[in-house]
Amino acid sequence: MMHGTGMFMMLWMGLATLALIAAAVAIVVWVVRSTTRPQSSSSVPAQPEAEEILRRRFAAGEIGDEEYRRRLSSLRSQPPPPS
Repeated sequence: MMHGTGMFMMLWMGLATLALIAAAVAIVVWVVRSTTRPQSSSSVPAQPEAEEILRRRFAAGEIGDEEYRRRLSSLRSQPPPPS
């Protein structure tokens, strides 16, 4: 038969073991999620790219001032495409 101190030690060791296992699982989950999540910095928004193309066409003289302003207004009034 165990005395109070022995039972306390068994309880403490059991809780410590569960805490270590939980910490190990949490670390593994965190590592897997951080390595498999798509990086948002690699995706470039399409709207600014379209505006840049429009600026280049205007600068090259392919489109006039009125056409440039109309298309720029149209681009800015549309929501960006989903990524």
